[in-house]
Amino acid sequence: MFEAKYQWVPAKAVSSAAVEQLSKELNLAPLTTKLLLQRGITTQKEAEAFLNPTLEQLADPFALHDMQRAVERIKQAIASDEQITVYGDYDVDGISSTAVVYEALMDLGAKVNYYIPDRFKDGYGPNLQRYQQLIKNQTELLITVDNGVAGLAAIEFAQNQGVDVVITDHHALPPKLPPAYAIVHPRYPQHEYACPNLAGVGVAFKLVCALLDEVPQEMLDLVVLGTIADLVELTGENRALVKFGLQALQQTQRPGLIALANSAKLDLTQADAETISFGLAPRLNSLGRLATGQIGVELLTTFDEDQAAEIAAKVEKLNQKRQQETEKIATAAWKQLKTADQHLVNVVAGEGWNTGLVGIAASRLVEKSQRPTLVLGIDPVTKIAKGSGRSVAAFDLFATLDPQRQLFEAFGGHQQACGLTIKVSQLPELQKVLDAAAQQQHLDTAGKEKLEIAAALPLSSIDQKLIDQINLLQPFGPGNPAPTFSFTDYQLVQPKMIGKKQNHLQFRLQNAQQQVAAIDFFAGEQGTAFIKQPAAFKFVGHLTLNKWKNQVKPQIMVADLGSSGPLVIDRRTPKLSRQLFDRPATFFFFEQRHYSVLKPYFSADSNLVIGEKQLLQQKSFSELILVDCPPSLKEFAQLFAQLQVEQLEVIFYPFTIKAGVKVPTRAELARVYRYVLKHQQIKLAENLEPLANYLELKPQQLNFILQMFFEAGFVKIDKGLMTGCVSRKKIDLTKMVSYRSKLQQLKSEKILIQGKSADLTNWIARLLTN
Repeated sequence: MFEAKYQWVPAKAVSSAAVEQLSKELNLAPLTTKLLLQRGITTQKEAEAFLNPTLEQLADPFALHDMQRAVERIKQAIASDEQITVYGDYDVDGISSTAVVYEALMDLGAKVNYYIPDRFKDGYGPNLQRYQQLIKNQTELLITVDNGVAGLAAIEFAQNQGVDVVITDHHALPPKLPPAYAIVHPRYPQHEYACPNLAGVGVAFKLVCALLDEVPQEMLDLVVLGTIADLVELTGENRALVKFGLQALQQTQRPGLIALANSAKLDLTQADAETISFGLAPRLNSLGRLATGQIGVELLTTFDEDQAAEIAAKVEKLNQKRQQETEKIATAAWKQLKTADQHLVNVVAGEGWNTGLVGIAASRLVEKSQRPTLVLGIDPVTKIAKGSGRSVAAFDLFATLDPQRQLFEAFGGHQQACGLTIKVSQLPELQKVLDAAAQQQHLDTAGKEKLEIAAALPLSSIDQKLIDQINLLQPFGPGNPAPTFSFTDYQLVQPKMIGKKQNHLQFRLQNAQQQVAAIDFFAGEQGTAFIKQPAAFKFVGHLTLNKWKNQVKPQIMVADLGSSGPLVIDRRTPKLSRQLFDRPATFFFFEQRHYSVLKPYFSADSNLVIGEKQLLQQKSFSELILVDCPPSLKEFAQLFAQLQVEQLEVIFYPFTIKAGVKVPTRAELARVYRYVLKHQQIKLAENLEPLANYLELKPQQLNFILQMFFEAGFVKIDKGLMTGCVSRKKIDLTKMVSYRSKLQQLKSEKILIQGKSADLTNWIARLLTN
């Protein structure tokens, strides 16, 4: 059974009167207004500020802690021609942060260079040896971007050497802060900024705004990269930065971004948040994972088109390599996880796993297992493991591990993600800490994360105009998620797996007026099961516009997919074999006589259930196999309405099928009736087949007609001899029990025995989920 990943819950209820009033004030479609109200935006003023952010909404950068002090020190360094080094990070947020500050300092005439730590040699954040080398190379002022607050030892060293450090960071604050000259941080204790969820590049940009005493809009194409890639909440100031950043990206003249988009076959003029999340960001991140983020800053800041094209080509190759290696690690980690002892928090480690890619693998395992997961690569020589953790909403990973820093060689992160370095010998202790925290935080009873369903949309309401109205709420992301909808009034058609690896599910919803395509990326085995039995599944999704070859069509991006009832597996066969029964499972027979025939096929450890009474005593089954056919579809439906079954296999061996039996016509009934009236004392056992041939019927058909006649009193059978009887009253044969029973049998046979596999499994799935 493929469960949905999330618990689907209706979004916040809003009154129709409030929707109507705000719709009139804003001149918006009711659905868009409803979405605003669900997000807590209730007044015209709030809605206009949300829908139409302006740069004037950006807060004063000097409201950030130590900003004045930082600006004065940097300006002093520029005036004194001091060597300034911008010390960044190797992910997209760190690369874009470095590019923003470096570019601004260059414009101010500073003597400046930059350094991006090597993920494998330096690790995350201030590295003592690297700081020593930079200071030896005449660095006189260090500015950290997207890092610094966790670099106590390195920063303490620099300050003691007379080299000031200006920190700009947004990561979780440790118990003891480093003795930097200035710490610019949006969540500094007792000095929280109006937008505490700025990305690292957001904080760096505020520093630049303060230095330049203006908002440099030409840098917003860089700011949007890190803000989207770092998954910060897109509310308040972040929303404005992303809104205008996307506009800047669509019009960018940066050779590096243009070359990167060209190599990835992306159209920047149509760039949105997904362009960054799934196109640009993974490619820039591949540099820090497989090479060096230093190249990324060169790409973003160069004005040489040839250099940009050369770097972009290298990035594309690295990205392809990243995809291949990540797949190998994720597969190996999942295999290890499935064979290891089960824990509420997963910890998996392997020798040779690229530590630059384990974070992606951790994300995939969280998605598959729905549990917090740490994936680490082990150095076989040093026996040191480096890795990343990803969590779920119900488990605070940083709060769990932050007090346990004695376990680690290095550690940092935030609530749902962390990076760590640890001795292999300490991994069992790490697992104990995580298990204890999982119990303390009640992770076992937390249930699935909730997914809000904004509305149920009939298929006929979906068009480009509706989606354009919904998109007024963009940019979507954390804090402002794309609305998720369920859908009604459709038929599901053409399900198929697509893509090079056949791992994406595509299908269509249709009614009499239109069709809308839907796609579920990386559906895998779930997608394969969906194709076989779509009626057993339910789904919800986001509405998007698919732009392809100058055509724009509505499309549903599946947000979650799960079976709404038991999976039904068709194992029907005209010939039974021992292999069907030679496995540990629960086998059910409707009739004792069928079990008696097949008894030799079963082993001693088979769980055999015979008759509905026995079946209802257990009621719940993870796997149930039906061996024979039910007496009728009605009884089948009534029985399974009382059961809970995760997987149902049907053999439906046709013990009672009468090949060629049809419901007799009036002419056939009349022909047989005339014959039996004229002939007496017929020996049925000897003459049934010749008589059937004479009457141009099959023996099974004649036998059925005679059963009806016997019930109606048209014939008498005594000691094997049949005699016809003249009827004194009109009798409706279609009301006979035998006739109606035959209709039920034929109907059952048509669906259960003769039906196509897809029709059968879908019919049963619908029956069991109604």
